[in-house]
Amino acid sequence: MNEFFTASFDKGVLRLQWSPEVLITYDIAVRAARVLEGLSGGRVLPLLVDLAGVAALTPEARAGMNAYRGFSAVALIGDGPMGKVVAAFSQRSLTPTAYFTNGPDALHWLSEQGNRTGTPGGALRTDR
Repeated sequence: MNEFFTASFDKGVLRLQWSPEVLITYDIAVRAARVLEGLSGGRVLPLLVDLAGVAALTPEARAGMNAYRGFSAVALIGDGPMGKVVAAFSQRSLTPTAYFTNGPDALHWLSEQGNRTGTPGGALRTDR
């Protein structure tokens, strides 16, 4: 168990749950990406990120997350102001990224992204 996040792989989707009140730094974001890479087995998979309770995100972490190309699509789930801030900055991501307030909608959107072909990273933006 990691003190900053929990990562898992279930039914074709990588999942990242940030710990409550975590300050996401560049180093912590890199650590999370490495764990997710290990779970993916070298495949480019969709990622579901739960931002509930995140205290803050450093500018370096935000830039690194937006530049990372290891996921086919990223669905962010948030429940408050920090989730909305992260979602707003994710619009610059190189990977299709969308913000949701619940898991079922996020998973549905991720499944739709898997059905799209020929869509370059970052070409699709959805705000829900």
